[in-house]
Formats: sequence, C-alpha cells, structure tokens
Amino acid sequence: MAEENPDSQGTANAPDPQGTADPQGTANTVPTANTAGPANTAGTDRPRRRRIGRRTSALIGVLTMLVGFAVVVQVRQTQTDELSSMRQDDLVRLLDEVTQRNEDLTAERSQLRLDRSNLQSGSDQGRYLRNYATLQGILAGTVPVEGQGVTVRVDDPDHGVAAQDMVHMLEELRNSGAEAISVSGVRIVASSYFLDAGGELLADGQIISPPYLWSAIGNPDTIAGALEIPGGALAGFRNAGAAVQMTTSELIRIDAVRTVSPPEYATPVTEE
Repeated sequence: MAEENPDSQGTANAPDPQGTADPQGTANTVPTANTAGPANTAGTDRPRRRRIGRRTSALIGVLTMLVGFAVVVQVRQTQTDELSSMRQDDLVRLLDEVTQRNEDLTAERSQLRLDRSNLQSGSDQGRYLRNYATLQGILAGTVPVEGQGVTVRVDDPDHGVAAQDMVHMLEELRNSGAEAISVSGVRIVASSYFLDAGGELLADGQIISPPYLWSAIGNPDTIAGALEIPGGALAGFRNAGAAVQMTTSELIRIDAVRTVSPPEYATPVTEE
C-alpha cells in the first residue's frame, strides 16, 4: 500500500483563510507578489515626480518668454502705428527736424566742454565771461536780438484762439530750436505764460489782441517744418477758426525786452 506524502496533502488540502482556495496550488505565491508590489511603486514615484517638476518649470519658462515677446511686439506695433498715418513729406520733415536738433545739441555740448576747459585752465576768461553775459541777456530777454527765422500772423476775428493754443505754439517754437521769441510786442522768456481772463487773452499779464504777431529767431526751415506738422500749432489755430500766415526771413529783429527782477526765493549754491 502506497504511503501518502503528508506535506503535499497538507498543502493542497489546507483551508484558504480568505475562503478562495487556488485550484492551481499557488495560494502561497499570491501574498508574496502583493507584498513586493507597493515597495517597487514607492521606489519609482520619486524619479517620476522629479521629471514632472522639471517639465513644469520648463513650461513656465517658455510661457514667460512668449508673454515677454508678445509685449515687445505690441509696443513696437503701437509706436509704428503712430507714424504710419503720417504722410511721407511729414515724416521727412520730422526726421530733418530731429536730425537738426541733434546736431545743435551736439555742437552745444562741444562748445560747453571747450568753455569749461578754458575756465579750468584760466585762459581767455574775459572773452568767455563777455560771451556768457551776452548769452544770458538773450535768454533772459534783456537785449534786442536779430537773425534769421519766421514770423506768423494769426488773424482771429471771432476770438476763438485760447491760451492753450498759444502755449502749444510756444512749445513748438522751443522744441524746434527757436533762440528768441516775441508775440505782439511781448518778449517771451522762460517764465512766460498765457492766460484766459474775462474774454481777454493775457501774455505775461499783458492784454494782447488779434491779429497775434509771432516772431521767432532760429533755423527757419526747421521752425517752419515743425509748425506745419499735421496736428501741430498752426493746425490748432485753424481749428479754432483763425487764419494763419507764416513767412520765413533771413533777417528778423526783436526789439521787445524784459526787465529782470531779482529772485525772491532762489539763491546760488556756494560750493565748499
């Protein structure tokens, strides 16, 4: 009589603790597989998270670059649109004005450097001081001046021109390099102002009446080009109902002068 193997019978006939015996006799291998599974998953999650984090950072960087590029393109497009509506003649005139202004500033800088060198070396101080006094007299409006420039006559029978229109005209003249300016016998200086008062137009406290006569000494081509730009000072006068006539001349004389009052609050700084 064959002898039964106790181990094989015990393994095959052992009751399944979960009530689901494996018909293939592999009940003991299932817990081993389940036990190893979570350990392997935990070991592979960390590299995967690192890769996801790096991809997220790279995506944020790319999006930031795209947003910055879009902003730059929009700014350049806006600046281009402002000039695209202007006529070619106006663009050429504007370019000439900017070029001339740049050349004037460059020459002024060179002259100031030369003057500083002369003062530091002590050479020709007398001539420099005389020239400096003359320059300050012109800027302060205390001496008559003459030179090439433009005159502008503004006929305003309906009194539609306001102080703001006159300020616009003054700004355009200064921006175009005018060195001396007067309007209807009033010398314009750094402290000048225009004011609407009770239906009257005041320039530095003096009543001025149409026709308003502007005189400006400077490069006539540059000044005329700046005033005739669409939307500029002359266009503002015309929109107010005034008739404008501008004339360039090789010799304009401004006899109106100002009396300089001593400053009330400002005093020079003494260098230690």
